[in-house]
Amino acid sequence: MSFFDFLPAYELNRSPRIIAAFDTDFLRNLEAFRRSLPLNRPFTMLLQTGWSVQVPSFAAELIQRMAEARRIFPEGRFVFLLNEPEAVPLLKDSAECLPCHQNAFLDPSRYPLAEGEPAFDAIYVARITPFKRHALAAKVKNLHLIGAHSPQEEAYFQTIMATVPHARYDEKISSFRIGRHIGRARCGLALSATEGAMFVCAEYSLCGLPVVNTANIGGRDLMLPDFAAFHAEDTPESVAEGVEYWKAHPVPAQEVREAFLRLAQKHRDVLEEFLGDIAGKRVPLPHKLGIRCRLLPHTKFFHGIRKK
Repeated sequence: MSFFDFLPAYELNRSPRIIAAFDTDFLRNLEAFRRSLPLNRPFTMLLQTGWSVQVPSFAAELIQRMAEARRIFPEGRFVFLLNEPEAVPLLKDSAECLPCHQNAFLDPSRYPLAEGEPAFDAIYVARITPFKRHALAAKVKNLHLIGAHSPQEEAYFQTIMATVPHARYDEKISSFRIGRHIGRARCGLALSATEGAMFVCAEYSLCGLPVVNTANIGGRDLMLPDFAAFHAEDTPESVAEGVEYWKAHPVPAQEVREAFLRLAQKHRDVLEEFLGDIAGKRVPLPHKLGIRCRLLPHTKFFHGIRKK
């Protein structure tokens, strides 16, 4: 195994050991974690839900895989961090459940507040894949799209690009620069019907943008300030209407950001108290809890778990 090959997890605290990971990153790689985590040594595993648990097939998978995880790691304490309250009764018999929204753990310093005249009416930061429903943005006049696509979905990508030929498209923007690009738009788009809690909604809010939001499951609505969310129907016309609404009714960027931070603080307080009770001290909460932010060498060295 490569010296630089690490598990998809982030060690928040060494003693007692507290690890954070996305649910499927851990539960679909149990054998790799078994080889790398010392047996019979207690640990706490925080599992962030990356998809809506209200999807029956996904909830069933988590329940089945969690039973196997408990068999392999009887010394482990497993805690689901849930973005949607509806998930609690579905998973409470499989592991501890802590309503704690993933979008609360973005580092605000990465997202400068929007200022100046916007260059775009709307921005949609989303992988070009069917569940993101880019076709709903077809009637937005001045649009910026940011998002990669898989080679297996090349035909779909070409179809979407033909649907929005007027849009500016960037395949990838560095995570350290994404905030500046978001801040050049009047509003952000959130168009999926089913997914997880959608980190980019928090990024829109931290930059001070209102959102055009469709009905969805996954939990993103809980962290959107009410006064900065236009609820659109699942039609291109309604989404375009939402964009025009924010053009005609702008909201102060600072107010959007501050409202989001107030919502986020409640969730940060919950997790800080929970982890403090385990560790007996304050446990720092990194950007996105460090989940899938493990590529930098210093992050691997201090917080990574090397594969064996």
